[in-house]
Amino acid sequence: MVQIATLMGAVIMAITPVAQAGACTPGLIYCGSTLSRLGYDDAKIIEAAQAAYLPEQYRHNAVYTCDADGDIAFKEACLFFCVDEGGGNNDRCQKYFN
Repeated sequence: MVQIATLMGAVIMAITPVAQAGACTPGLIYCGSTLSRLGYDDAKIIEAAQAAYLPEQYRHNAVYTCDADGDIAFKEACLFFCVDEGGGNNDRCQKYFN
């Protein structure tokens, strides 16, 4: 019986990352490129960009907010480039070229 419980635990641990792939953390701001790298659905990134009249090809160089449902909304297009500030931190647009 202990082996079955161990096996079930291993199966749950193995599928958990798949279920979480592509999720954003509510309240955080993400670069489009960060969302793509994390496995967020590219069609949803394109949809959010196009809803703000941002051409599809610029979707990765923009920032998006993540709402309580895990959906994203366009926030701002980046003039120079988008900066990934790492897990748990808000990404941001680089405001000047250096």
